[in-house]
Parts: sequence; C-alpha cells; structure tokens
Amino acid sequence: MTPIIIEGFPNPDKKSLDQLVFRLSAEDGLAPRNIAALHRHWAKRETFTTYVGLMSQYGRAKTGLELEEWQHNANYFYKDINFLLNCRHHEFWSYMVFQKKALAAVVSFLQRATPFYLNVWSQLVQQQPIIDLYEQILAAVLRVICRLITSRESDESWLTIEHQRELIYKNYLISVPMLCDLVIAVGDADPQNTAVLSRIFDTLLRIEPNYKQDLLAALVFFRVAFRSIQTQAENEGFEGAGGGELDENAETPYDDVALYTLDCAYTLSVILDICPEVQQMCAEIKLGQSIAQFYDNTIPFLYKNIYLINEAATSLGWLNMARIQYLKAFRSIAYSYIEVVMTKPEDAITAAEKFIGLLTECLSEQIFVNDYGRIYPVELDVDILKQVCKKLDDFKASFIVQGYQPEVPTNLQKANHTKSNKKTQNVTKSNKKTKQVRSNCNTNVITNSTPTTTKEETAKRDIDLEVTAVLEVLPHLGMGFVRRVLSRYDNSEGAIAAILEENLPPDLVNADQNEIYIPPDPQDKTYAETGVKHYNIYDGDQYDIMTHDNPKCIIKQGKGMPNTPKDAAQLLDDKRDLAQIKSRYQAYTLVSECESSNDEYDDEYDDSYEALLASETRVVRSKQLKAGLANIEDFSDDDESDNDDDGEQQNAEDKSSKSDTQQTGRNNKQLNFCENPEDVRARYEARRQAKWSNRNHGGGGGGGGGGMDNKPRDVVGAPKGQGQDKETLRNRDKKEKNKSMRANHNRKAGASFKRSRGMIG
Repeated sequence: MTPIIIEGFPNPDKKSLDQLVFRLSAEDGLAPRNIAALHRHWAKRETFTTYVGLMSQYGRAKTGLELEEWQHNANYFYKDINFLLNCRHHEFWSYMVFQKKALAAVVSFLQRATPFYLNVWSQLVQQQPIIDLYEQILAAVLRVICRLITSRESDESWLTIEHQRELIYKNYLISVPMLCDLVIAVGDADPQNTAVLSRIFDTLLRIEPNYKQDLLAALVFFRVAFRSIQTQAENEGFEGAGGGELDENAETPYDDVALYTLDCAYTLSVILDICPEVQQMCAEIKLGQSIAQFYDNTIPFLYKNIYLINEAATSLGWLNMARIQYLKAFRSIAYSYIEVVMTKPEDAITAAEKFIGLLTECLSEQIFVNDYGRIYPVELDVDILKQVCKKLDDFKASFIVQGYQPEVPTNLQKANHTKSNKKTQNVTKSNKKTKQVRSNCNTNVITNSTPTTTKEETAKRDIDLEVTAVLEVLPHLGMGFVRRVLSRYDNSEGAIAAILEENLPPDLVNADQNEIYIPPDPQDKTYAETGVKHYNIYDGDQYDIMTHDNPKCIIKQGKGMPNTPKDAAQLLDDKRDLAQIKSRYQAYTLVSECESSNDEYDDEYDDSYEALLASETRVVRSKQLKAGLANIEDFSDDDESDNDDDGEQQNAEDKSSKSDTQQTGRNNKQLNFCENPEDVRARYEARRQAKWSNRNHGGGGGGGGGGMDNKPRDVVGAPKGQGQDKETLRNRDKKEKNKSMRANHNRKAGASFKRSRGMIG
C-alpha cells in the first residue's frame, strides 16, 4: 500500500530527512530562516479525534443512538487519519515524532478496533454504510503503520535505515502491544491480510533487532495471562478476585474471562503463523508446554462453569474457538522443528529429538493429547523425521505415535482432515470479517465419525468407572445418556471431548441428555443362563414387605422403634401404662360392709410400724445368734440409751416403768413364730415416750446409771449482772462439753441409728 505523497518543498540534492533543511521566506516582518525538515514547526495542528469502539460489550455491536454517535465520531476520525496520510514526507514524520496526539489517535483505534474473530458484522447486515466506513478506517490506519516502516517513498522523500530505526524505536512509534492490537484488528481471514502483517513484522525485525527481545517478553507474558485466567475462573464472582458483581449485559460471570481467553488464543496463533522467528522463541521458553497445560486444566474447568450457569451462552462458542486456536499455536511451535529437520540436515538430529521431547512432556495432559492427535496426525510427522534422520530412536518415535493415537482410524482421519482443508480453500472472500470465524472453525473442526465399539472391547472396559469419570466433569448429564455416548467411543476422554464440542454422532445429537439408567436384574440374567428362576426362601411370607402392603412385622426406619417417644418430655407425658392398670386398682375400692365377718377390713389398722418390726426382729435375731443365749436383755433399750442426749445408760426407773404386757411379750417372743405386732408397737411407743420425756425434762445428775428426774436443766439462769447459781453453771458446762454428741454435730451416729432400724437416710 503506497502512501499518498503531495509534492512540495523541493529536494534537488535528494538528501535524506535527517540532512534536509528548508529555507523559509520572510513573512510578517521576519527575516528568512532555515528550518530542518524534521521539526516541530511542521506539526502545527494540535487536535486529533480519538476513536470510539463499535462494540458495546461482550461481542455486541452498538445500536440505535449509540450507533449514530459512533458513525459521527468515525467520520471525523477518518478525516484526521487521511490528513496524516496526505501530509508531505517531512510533515508526516514531524507529526508522528513531535505531536503525541496524532500517535495517540492511531493507538486509540488499535486498542478499540473490532476483533476480526467476533461475528459482529452479522448484527449489522442492514447497516452496510457502517461496515464500509469501518473498513475504510482500518485500511487508513494500516497505511499509516506501513508508511512508518517505509524508509523510501521517492527519490526526494526518504530517510536512512539508522535514522528510521532511531525514530521508530526511541519514540515508541511502533511497539509490541501495538503490533498485538494490529494482529487482532486485521487478522488472518484473508491471505492479503496475512501477507501485510507478515511484511510488517519482517520489516520491523530487520530495521530494529531489539524488537526480538520485546517479542520474547510478550511471549513470556502469555504465561502470566494463563495464570490470571485460571485464577479468575476459579474465583469468579468473589470480591477482589477479578470478577466482582455480574454485569447486567453479561450472560454469565465468566464472559469477560472467556473473551480474554479467545483474544490470547488468536493473538498467539496469528503471530506464530506470520512470524517464523517467534516460533523459535516459543520453543526456547517452552511455551508449548504451558499451552498444553492451560488447554487441559483451565479451559475444561471454565467451560463446565459456564455450562452449568447457561447452556446456551455465547461464551461457550468462544471457548471452542479458543481451543482450536491453541491447538493451532502448538502445532506451529511443533512444526518449526520439522522445518529445521527438512531445511538444515546438520541440525536434523537435534531438532528431531526436541520435537519428540516436546510431545513427550505434554503426554500427561490427556485432553490436549486426544484433541491434538485427532487434528494433527503425529504419525505423519514421525514418518518425515524417520526419512530424514536415519539414526532416530525407533522406540521413542513409536512411543510418541502410540501416545497420540487418535480415537478414529487413521485413514478416516486423514480423509476428514483433507476434506476440511479443501472446504476452507473454497470459502469466498467477499466478507472477510464475518467468514473468518467460520473458516477457522471449518478448517480445524474435530470430526467425530467414530465407529461403534465391538462387544469384546466393551467387555474389557470398566464402563462404570468411565461413567463416573464423565459425570465428574459433566454432572448434569444422565447416566443413561453417558452410557450411550461411551458405547460410541473407546474411552471417557473421547466422550467428554465430543460432548463439550457438541460434535456427537447424528443419532445422539437430539438424544435426551437426562436419560436415566436402570441396571438389569441379576435374576433375569440367571434365568436367561439357566432357565430356572431363583427366589429367596422367605419371598412371599407374611413378613415380606415387597409383596404385602401391611406385613405382620415392624418396619423400622431410622433410629428407635416405631411409636416410641421421641424425647424425654414425651416419655414422661406418656400415661398409657396407668390407663392399663386403672381397672386393677378400681377393685380395691370395693370394701365389704358386713360387720359380722371376721375378715372385715379394719380401717383403724396402722401399718406404719411394720417396717420397724421387720428391722427390729432382724437385729434381735442377729444379736441372739451372736450371744447364744436364750434369755437376754432387751438390747434395743441399751442401744437406745447409748444414743441418749446425756450419753448415759437408762436407769432402773426406766426398766420398772415398762408394762407387764411388754415384759410378757419379751419373754415369750422367742416361742412365737412371729411376734405380735401390737406388742412391738406398744414397746416402741413406750421407748419413744421415755426418750422424749428425758429430752424435755432432763436426766438425773451425776454418774452413769442414775435415775431420771423431772427437774429441768436450767442453762439460761438469771438476767445478766444478777449472778448465777451453781446448778445453772453446771448445766452450762455440761451442755458445752456434750453438745457435739447430738444435733447436727453427730450426723454419722444418727445415720447409723436409722440404718439399724431399717430406715433409709
């Protein structure tokens, strides 16, 4: 594309731009002066229009008032670009070097240009003037870039290579980011576009070799981009993770990530296609291994997240396009070794080993290996290497071929690949932007004409394990549908790839993806093999819940038994047991009213002493056995006296006060099988009365065994200050000494006393 040159200031000596000086005539009273051809004086215009993008967001073209506004802005921008192209040679370079707004206008278009891979033009079918205007602007900007890399426009308008290198590189007139944006704006849909891009890269690398280092840094940045995409795919939607809130115009939270993935894929693929030197750089930094790892890990994960949110999302198509371009980029890197083998025989062995090493390192990425092997047959590349390199290790070569063996027969794959290439060559070039996407997709479409596996191969496979592997990646599918797909492929990886690419066989395209799977009944299999139906011996009995609606058994489900209380409160509130025994206790209310009967119930009978009788009898019998005597003293009285408040034994008056009836009962109780309860109660009552009488009236003074007296023990005495008698002082002293024997000071003795009487304390 030859830039437009307007002849002006003469250069009869045909000097270069750095040596050319123009003499200006006197104007406005100023004397004539000399000004260099490259000077700020020639860049008088200071205002240039900034380009506004044609897309709104996420691959959508502007409509309505926004589209009209874009058209208005684009017309002014196109006039400014034409102004730069119509400038004289020295004026053009003066604007580009000294007027930064002119360069900023060109950069604004490259940054906001419509990517060639997006199908935006189909949305503007009825807006042909808009499409024509955009293509004119793109062509004008491309002419500006071409004029920058052109050193000689005519015999009078030229500059040296050294001067051009200094102007372009030091003033950042063309940078690697600008080249990447230019690649996305122009693309490789048309062979002419590819030729122009290739010329630009070759010329820049020839003019300034330092661009190689800049390109190498840009290629290294792709690794950073891959990590960034993986991070956003894993943490999308969380604050601070790169996702944030969902945009109202986005179909899924991952649309921007998917579009960025596609942009990186096309940028890398086109640059590798148009610049062979970049292929060698990628091989040096091992970018091919990074592409394979990113392809195998991040893209399927991103695809699954988008599919679970929206099955019809546009970003799913972007990811499929990105997969094809990443495979194409890897192919460019790998094929660069084969080109070295064919062009440089002295380096053939080294290049062949590097090719095998690259494919060997990527064998762990199974999804990538399967897709790459289907599109680019590795066995063809290995055959080329074997023909040139006779010393190539056959074992390594066979290992690579086997590892990248496609899932379809080789002949069928070659036929499909050849057919797709022919189809690409026949695509018309009338609308290069729209048909570029279709061309690339048709070129590298992953065919899926997979024959059905035989029964013997299916028997050797663990179908259940493969179904589990597929459902881990695509959990929304039904097990029945997954089994049908696996029956058409050799392994789970092929089935997953076909489902993700929507490249299933025709009979499975419209199949129900939620189809369930009902496993066969083992009894049917046994019946088919033996002809005998086998049943369990308990089938059909009264406890069989499979054949009876109300079996005679308790069907236990979960914890506890049926109808049992759920908690402690319900258990305590259960009064059903009381209702069952209510009738039993009602019988005790029927008392006979016949007074002449000897069995009449005595309502005056007091059974409060029966427990005491039983305990007392047990204690008496144990002591009688120990003593071995027939007639013994009433040890109960002695024991009672041991626990008296005064701590002394009862005196003779206590013994003489007992009744004759008690004495007779005591003497005859050994002769009775069971002692008369009336005698026991009378004796106990007498002891109790004597005990409390002693406590209330006090005991006799002096030594042990003295008789009881009714004289109270006075410990209060006279009022303070009036003096106390000896008896009061003696009682106080005795109380002080013996107070620990009774009340709360001797609980252990009290507890022992209760237990000896059969009471529970």
